[in-house]
Amino acid sequence: MKVCHVCMAECPDDAELCAVCGAELKTQEEIAAQKQEEKTIKNPVLAASVEDVVTAEIYRDVLSENGIPFSCDEAEQDGSMKVLFGGGFVAEDIYVDESDLAVAEKLYEEVLNSASSFDDFDDDFEEFEE
Repeated sequence: MKVCHVCMAECPDDAELCAVCGAELKTQEEIAAQKQEEKTIKNPVLAASVEDVVTAEIYRDVLSENGIPFSCDEAEQDGSMKVLFGGGFVAEDIYVDESDLAVAEKLYEEVLNSASSFDDFDDDFEEFEE
């Protein structure tokens, strides 16, 4: 069995995507290699405070695919969430170098916009079930 690094669900060895959250399943070696590839960020700035672990995973993947080095708070790598003043939740704070901030913010907006299209799909699916 493989264990999803995002939601910790157990998945069959031959699965490529997690059946629970849809994250790409990676081996421990791939996760370690990805961490080694992350570049040093000279002037870290907060790019996004992401509310859920799935969106955070997608955003990290998009940043990687676009060659933007990023960092996340080590305390939050265990999948836990922090509670904000007023009762809000943040799954992960993602930091980029100041020089990459404008592109990173644009990519985050694209991730959020694509997530809303999946929400619309869920609404359509519920209507179909009825």
